[in-house]
Amino acid sequence: MKKTSIRQLYWFTMICHIFVLICGIVTSVIMTINYNSFIESVGKIFGIIFLIFVIGLFIVLIFFSTKVIVILLKDFKSLKNNEYVSIVGKVLKFKRNREPESGVQINDKPIVLILDTCEEVELIVNDKIMVGETYKFNYLKNCKIAEVVEKL
Repeated sequence: MKKTSIRQLYWFTMICHIFVLICGIVTSVIMTINYNSFIESVGKIFGIIFLIFVIGLFIVLIFFSTKVIVILLKDFKSLKNNEYVSIVGKVLKFKRNREPESGVQINDKPIVLILDTCEEVELIVNDKIMVGETYKFNYLKNCKIAEVVEKL
């Protein structure tokens, strides 16, 4: 049942967002430095519009990656000390999450009803779980990265 631990998923997510952040910054800088040659090769009006659009997209990408990295860093101390939030919850459904190429549903973001408080929480889980089943989860408070401890 257990495929990935909280640690593995945490570090995978952190490394991916750091990589995206670095690529966004480098690409934005390169495009800003070489804007003149790009505009000359494509055309002045179209080149300027396209350049502003692309650099704007990279700035948005940098912003969102930074936001996720900050959330992950808030949970670093909890991860280091193995201080997870433990809950017993029933999987109600999965958040709509489609794979871009095939359109297949990816069931990695379950909506879980916490049995003690009747509160719903969306977790990020890389374990195989089923809708309607009850599990014991450990998760990190801010980023909601979780693992299944046991099926109840």
